[in-house]
Amino acid sequence: MNEEEIIFSKLYDVIKNSCLNRKTLTVLECAEFINVSKEKIRELINKPNTDFPYFKVGAKVLINRDLLQEWLQKISLEHRQI
Repeated sequence: MNEEEIIFSKLYDVIKNSCLNRKTLTVLECAEFINVSKEKIRELINKPNTDFPYFKVGAKVLINRDLLQEWLQKISLEHRQI
């Protein structure tokens, strides 16, 4: 591979693994995506009877991107304070 092909390959890997292309977000990615703190996301997750769209894989918390966008639309229409 020449240098240009190596750079292209590395860039492709970065884009492929980018959170923009994944169906799930980590707590940090979710916080950055909706512009709130990680602590606020954890508070939403730990709230009793929460409707926040998260799930756990072992100890790791993941948020479904599509369901998050639906949830954001729902709470916006309800003028809900989080």
